[in-house]
Order: sequence, then structure tokens, then C-alpha cells
Amino acid sequence: MILKFKNFYSKFCVISILFICVFKSDTVFASREPLIRVLISKSNNLRIRSDKSIPLSIEGKNFSNEKIKGLTLKNGRILYFDKNKQKKYNLKGNQQFQIRTSDGRGIWVGQKRFSGKLNLFVLDSEILVVNVLGIEKYLSSVVGSEMPTKWPMEALKAQAIASRTYALKQKGNNLFDIDSTRRNQVYNGLESRTYKTIRAVKSTRSLVLTYKNKLINALFHSSSGGMTENSQDVWKNKYPYLSSVRDFDKNNPKFRWQKKFSNNELTNLFPKIGGLKKIEILDITTSGRVKNVKLDGAYGSDQMSGVDLRKKLGLKSTFVRFKLIEEQSKDFTTNKSLIVSGQGSGHGVGMSQWGAKYMASRGQKAEKILKHFYRGVQIKPFKKDYL
Repeated sequence: MILKFKNFYSKFCVISILFICVFKSDTVFASREPLIRVLISKSNNLRIRSDKSIPLSIEGKNFSNEKIKGLTLKNGRILYFDKNKQKKYNLKGNQQFQIRTSDGRGIWVGQKRFSGKLNLFVLDSEILVVNVLGIEKYLSSVVGSEMPTKWPMEALKAQAIASRTYALKQKGNNLFDIDSTRRNQVYNGLESRTYKTIRAVKSTRSLVLTYKNKLINALFHSSSGGMTENSQDVWKNKYPYLSSVRDFDKNNPKFRWQKKFSNNELTNLFPKIGGLKKIEILDITTSGRVKNVKLDGAYGSDQMSGVDLRKKLGLKSTFVRFKLIEEQSKDFTTNKSLIVSGQGSGHGVGMSQWGAKYMASRGQKAEKILKHFYRGVQIKPFKKDYL
């Protein structure tokens, strides 16, 4: 009986020590978790409110931890609170406010809810709202904003690691680090946070992609159209880990697409050269994307990069080919229309999200997915030395 008790006591001690070590490790990491400042709104008019009965607190010029249910800012200058709409504050000069809540349901900014705290910057021309929160909580929304949560868990985990790396590498400015739109990566607040995205982020906690012990520029896109692109063929910088590789994205609705432009639309798009009578591809990249084109119109010609032409025409990608066709208008005159046939969606550099989905659905783990799309990288817990 004494021997049994000793064995039990020994096991209990070992388990207790392990529990304390793990708990302490998690606590230390939590205390060091990087904060991120995300620009979530830029406008002249703004509405912020609490979720329900728990009030918000506001700090700033003329306000010291004042409890409010909500506030409205109009024309970038007039501020008033829900509890006293008659009392209006005319804000002069650049001002900054901070809004917090103890409510786990977050703070409403327009039609979206956000956790963490909000920094409001009332500038001369506009109001900036910056959400400040821990990187891991931020990511649990980013994953659900960037990728459908019904997709395989390993694809979500790959997205979490790529998005964490991308976010931590952003230098930002004095007011914010990163944008919440496709300019950087999409962040929709608590509305995009689900059980699966929380699990994907927790299971990859602190993991980032590195190349020669530095964070990589972890670019990603929706679908490449069969082959991802070299970074130097889209932008000036060449990154060895952002090299063209085979994609597995055929089973998606964005793989092939078409867009048509009428003669009138082409005239409005290219007024300097008088519309578009002829388009010639001058150069393509190794993956088949348009690098440069020559445009001929009624008044002259012009040259443009594939990237600029994509922006001008609002195309899904630069993996395109062109066809001008003659069509008869209502007054029986003949005009030329442009048909653009394309593949993929996005810049094509780095991880293809539809490719990641396919690989995950075939049993591939997040690590293998990431190392396919980012060549020669390592996956490690984040350290400040990697910046």
C-alpha cells in the first residue's frame, strides 16, 4: 500500500511540475505577445457604440475615463454622445481619443464589432479609427476574413502562419501598422472569428516563416491560374522564396473568367489615345502573365505594364489574353469591343489560397503547403531578432 502511494505521489509531482512549466510558459508568451495597430476606418462621419448595456470608456482631451453608451462624429469635427445629443463638442485642431470596453462582445464601429481598444485620430481632413489588440486575437479574425472557414483545417493553419508573418513584418507609421483591407490583408473584426479560426491560430501560436533568420514577405493571393509568379515579375524586388511554382487551383470558380469592354467604355478608359483600336502583348513572364502591352487608338499609341493595365481595367489578374471584335451599334456604325480572357485571381505571388485548399483536402499538412509555395523557408516561433 505504501509502495502504491509512493508511485501515485511521484506521478502527481511529475504532472504538477509539467503543468506549472506549461502554464508559466504560456503566461510568459502571453505577456510578450506583440500588439498590432490596425486601421479599420477612414472617413468624415463615424458611429461607435457599445454592444449592449456595458458602457464604453473614453479618454482624451476634455474626457477622463468618461462612461458612454456611444458617440457620433459628423463632418470630422462635431462630436456628441448618446446620453446627451444636444451637447455638441466642436473639435479644433488634431485630437486623439482612446475608447475601451470590458465587454467581451466588443465595440461596434459602424456595422462591425472589434475587440481590444480603439484609438481615434481626428485629423484635418478625416477621422482614423485604429484597433489595437494582440496579434493572436487579430489573426483569429484575419483567417476567417481571408479564407472560408469551412475549408480544411490545415489550409486555415497555413493561412494563420502566413498572415502572422505578413502582419509582423509590416513597419507601419506613427498611427497604425497595417490596413484592414486588401491593401494589406482583410480584417473584419469579431464577425469573422469562429471556433475553427480560433483553433487554427491557437494550434500555430507564434509560428512564423523565416528565410536566413528573417521574416519573409509572406504574400498570398486567391488563385494563380495554374502557376504562381516570381516576385520580380510583378514588383522590382526579387525574393528567392517567392519563386514561381506549380499551383493546384483548378477546382475553383475563379480559375477561368472573361470580361468585355464596349467601344464607349474603351474611349472613356483611354481618352488620350482615342479609345482602343489595337492591343499588342510585348512581353510575358515565365509563368505566362502579361508584362507589357502596346495600345493603339485613334489619336496615337501608348505602352503600359500588365500590372497597370490590370488596375486600369479592373481585371482579376494579369494572366490574360485579348481579343478585339467588331460589333454593329444601333446607328449601324461598326465599333470595336474588347474581350479579356483570364485565369486566376490576384497578383499570383506566394501562397495560392485555392492551391492550399486543394493540398489540405489531399491530406497535406500546413508545413508542407507553406514550404511548397515559399521556397527554402523555415517555420519557427517568433522572435524579435527576425524583424
